[in-house]
Amino acid sequence: MKHLLQIICCVVFCSLSFSAKAQDVEPRAVPNGFVTIEAKNLPGSDTTIVSGKYQLDSKGTVQMPYLSGTISLSGKTGRQIQNALTEAYKKEKIYTSPVFSVVVDSIEHQGVGVRYVHVTGAVGSKRNLPYRPELTLIEALIECGDITDFGSRYILVTRNGVTKQYDYFSTRDRGVKLFPGDVIFVKERGFTEGREKTLLP
Repeated sequence: MKHLLQIICCVVFCSLSFSAKAQDVEPRAVPNGFVTIEAKNLPGSDTTIVSGKYQLDSKGTVQMPYLSGTISLSGKTGRQIQNALTEAYKKEKIYTSPVFSVVVDSIEHQGVGVRYVHVTGAVGSKRNLPYRPELTLIEALIECGDITDFGSRYILVTRNGVTKQYDYFSTRDRGVKLFPGDVIFVKERGFTEGREKTLLP
């Protein structure tokens, strides 16, 4: 009987140790790292707009579509990020019952030293573009398949937590220089929003 109890205790101890180790090795988001987010239970085409692969900035934060500010993800596991996203979208009353599935890239695949510009929203192909000097807004959009027929002419660019709006049809705005970590978001075009036939100054 005593021997049996020793075996049971050993099995329980090993199980707890394995569980603890599994939690320790669960990938956590890191500054400049990547997370892949799949959104569900969102209205219209928002599922496609919000879902995608995002790169955290040097502070470990990321700008998500429609949120008023950046959200800190550094140090969080996939499940913790899911909860953080759900709470953030509910808090700003953007969605009532969003569902997120998050995969954190392991450190080995984070692409350390590689800098990106993240393009998302109503574009042909949402991508993380490797940054290069002199990369402009229009170049980034074209490399991602340009804005779709449903994309707005007003492009949002977030840099270091500050978001500015640019006009797709403005020659000056098209030439805006981008920087590593910039997030370009093309929202959906409103029913009353028109399209210019020629470029504006």
